[in-house]
Amino acid sequence: MISDGPPPARRDVRLEGFNSRSSFDEALRWIDGHSQPLNAEEVSVAAAAGRVLARTFLAPADQPPADTAEMDGYALRSAETIGAGGYNPLPFRLQQDRRQLNPASVLLISSGAPMPLGADAIASFGLVRSDAAAIEVIEPVTRGAGVNFKGQEVKAGAALIDGSRPLRPTDLGLLASFGVTAVKAIRRPLVRLILTGCKSLSGGSSGDANGPMLRALIARDGGLIEPEAEQLPEQPARSATPEDSVQSVQSALAALMAKPGADLILVCGLTGTGPDDVTPLALDAAGSLDVHGIALHPGGSAGMGRVGETPVILLPGSPLHCLCAYDLLVGRLIRRLGGRASRLPYALRQAAVGRKIVSSIGNFELAQVRLVSGEAVPLGSAGSGGLAAAARAEGFVLIPAPLEGYRPGTPVSVYIYDQADTLEGRDL
Repeated sequence: MISDGPPPARRDVRLEGFNSRSSFDEALRWIDGHSQPLNAEEVSVAAAAGRVLARTFLAPADQPPADTAEMDGYALRSAETIGAGGYNPLPFRLQQDRRQLNPASVLLISSGAPMPLGADAIASFGLVRSDAAAIEVIEPVTRGAGVNFKGQEVKAGAALIDGSRPLRPTDLGLLASFGVTAVKAIRRPLVRLILTGCKSLSGGSSGDANGPMLRALIARDGGLIEPEAEQLPEQPARSATPEDSVQSVQSALAALMAKPGADLILVCGLTGTGPDDVTPLALDAAGSLDVHGIALHPGGSAGMGRVGETPVILLPGSPLHCLCAYDLLVGRLIRRLGGRASRLPYALRQAAVGRKIVSSIGNFELAQVRLVSGEAVPLGSAGSGGLAAAARAEGFVLIPAPLEGYRPGTPVSVYIYDQADTLEGRDL
């Protein structure tokens, strides 16, 4: 029998390991099933940058609402300029009435001003000779020259801003040009971030790499962090604690998860198979552990579940594994909750593989790469090099589970971390 979802998560994999893992596709289906867009709220246009409209914005009126001048000059009837030339200047009267243009007359007009009735073109100052009361046109002027006709930019009812992308600065200007002062936007997801702290390395201490990284990633994807990230109280020598101390960590985690108010709970660390990796057990105690262990590398010890109706994602404590699991799973969930498109927020660039990219069959893998002479060159194997590898990389390549990697010369899509630094060409 084929299952419609991931296999039931084992509650305790400590000191035993993962006997089975959910596929990456199963993990994505869980993400998509728990990330319906949140409710809409009213937001001022001035504060709406980066927000997603609850519905596509339709132009409420023609833009411009009337024929207007696109440049400074003289408004006139284009048909009356036929035959004008340097040796055959055509005289026109200069009128003051701005409402309607008289025959054989012109009106001095400024850019952005409404056109007088009857006028259909503007002669630039270089096309006329003038004195105090009259001007002479010395070249023909075509209909529409210098004029922005009613509805030329936008017709009333036209779809202008798609309701699935963040508002850009240009969108705010467009909304304001129609007199819109507030819009209905999808509420930004409120994220509770729980940091379990760093395990010591060789008896020493290591700084918290995950906290600053996750805060920036959550903001990039449109999420809000509850006032401050929750920090699990320090436990003495967690890696060698007796069971009662491990239980206290588990209880503290469960209590932090169970607090109401968040749209998503992220717990970073203690997701593996060591004696103190109790985050999955804490989630099971506070709600439900639906997935633990994914055929994903780096990031395979990630987990998913719920506390009530609130989704909870467990991220590995190893920073590179945390980054990859966030990018491929959590970022998608936050973007969908906030109404954004689910796709990865990186530009794509096509390249040929410069040196073999190695992968293990059965795992969906992410390999850091540099672009060298237009070729994608891996920085070691997937999961190696830590955050230093990600910092040196221009981007990454995704390797589907059925493949054992990519041979040199294979065309691949590279997800670019910083497109501005890798575009070929020169500054304008």
